[in-house]
Amino acid sequence: MRLILIFLFIANCALCENQWSRLRGSNGSGVAEGSNPPIKLDLNNPTWKTPVSNGHSSPVLSNKLIFLTGTEDGQLTTYAFRKINGKLAWQSKLPNVNLERVHQANSPAAPTPITDDKYIFVYFGSFGMVCYDHTGKEQWQKRLPVPRTLYGTSSSPIEYNNLIILVIDDDNNLPNSRLSRSKIIALKKSDGSIAWETPRPFHRSGWSTPTLWNHGKKTELVVLGNGRLCGYTLPSGEEKWFISGFSRETISAPIIGNGMVFASASRRGGGGNLEIDPQPFWKSVIHYDSNGDRKLERKEMIGHFTFPFRPELPYDHPGYGMPLPKDEKQRNRRLDGIFGWIDKNRDGFWSEKEFIDNFSQGSGKPLLVAIKPGGKGDITESHLAWEHNRGIAEIPSPLFYENKIFMVRSGGILTALNATTGKSLYSERLGASGQYSASPVLANDHLYLASEAGVISVIKADNEMKIIHQQKLEEKVFVSPAFDENTIYIRSAKHLWAFRNIR
Repeated sequence: MRLILIFLFIANCALCENQWSRLRGSNGSGVAEGSNPPIKLDLNNPTWKTPVSNGHSSPVLSNKLIFLTGTEDGQLTTYAFRKINGKLAWQSKLPNVNLERVHQANSPAAPTPITDDKYIFVYFGSFGMVCYDHTGKEQWQKRLPVPRTLYGTSSSPIEYNNLIILVIDDDNNLPNSRLSRSKIIALKKSDGSIAWETPRPFHRSGWSTPTLWNHGKKTELVVLGNGRLCGYTLPSGEEKWFISGFSRETISAPIIGNGMVFASASRRGGGGNLEIDPQPFWKSVIHYDSNGDRKLERKEMIGHFTFPFRPELPYDHPGYGMPLPKDEKQRNRRLDGIFGWIDKNRDGFWSEKEFIDNFSQGSGKPLLVAIKPGGKGDITESHLAWEHNRGIAEIPSPLFYENKIFMVRSGGILTALNATTGKSLYSERLGASGQYSASPVLANDHLYLASEAGVISVIKADNEMKIIHQQKLEEKVFVSPAFDENTIYIRSAKHLWAFRNIR
């Protein structure tokens, strides 16, 4: 009996150490070691389901609580729910502040909190950082400047020893590093005071969450930003190396595996392949051909028309195309520019040939890289193990597991690569199309993939794609699920769901 109790104690300690305490769990890997959630989700019989407010933060877990953030009556709010039954344990609203401007597909409550065994640390771009204990009692606040970004803040804080590290990249950045508004800040967990800051003079707004890279006796902070992947020495925060070649808009987080770091970004606009087929884009724009002559005139650019970035999405989806001003005069001026961009011969319409001949989508190249340790300075050539340029996701982060890298991109395409060589194992459609914002997560040798439409696909993490189960929830899903030892927690647009394996 004593041996059994000791075993259970050790097992419970292991589970405590592997809590899903930050975005995508341990070091942002997306992998829940030792977790055994249900593989098939019964929509009609969840363990529990509870209403939640609007927000795009992922759930994070302590032993007994689930934490997430949202907006309620225009106020930034932190919530704690009981894992056992989903009931609200407490909520805390911050004072009214001017909320940052965000894209329609984003939320002022997008960064995911981070928790330890006593406290939860919450970041809002419109406010700054706030710390609560697990009963909801506020410990400290740290007001921070609101960064100017293209789509709103989304980078989440991470923990390093007694510090909370946050990347704040800003479109108001200045080239002089001493005046740089883009920076990394390290806050002391005890009181929120700044331990150190590192300027990022070459970076404008970005949306990626950093990760920690342990190799040998060294720990580096790895940060993906516009155009560059950078490594910073810890605990000092001094920049050590960088990799160039990424596009302007970087969203996914770097991951670690096989002693290397992997980082990915699509081209601006979401393109995931080097070679682009213009036909789906032409099919999208010719949808607005009201007179049926198979040509597009400027006067036909009405309704939801914009230049398509992601033609697989519905025409009214906020991520479908180029954002246009709401002001009618500015909108028409922008549409005039778009029309002239394609209408090179100035005959007053787009033909299919003219559109295809002048088509381009986004800037930069889609890129997934594998980087070897030990570099200094510009290591773009010297420490590149391999790169891959096909099936690259725009928003979801990749996942490393058992020498394989998995990526899911919009359109419902799952790609698996050999992590040592970068060679493709497969790239296949899931049968669940549309936009993907949630990153892949894995438990018990199975990938859990969530489309924005709310389809949860469970895939065997193997060298061939094997769809084990698919379930459509009643609502959209924008964020990654969380795991504990036997449960998957899914945040949808209006609810938090728990599916527990009770066997």
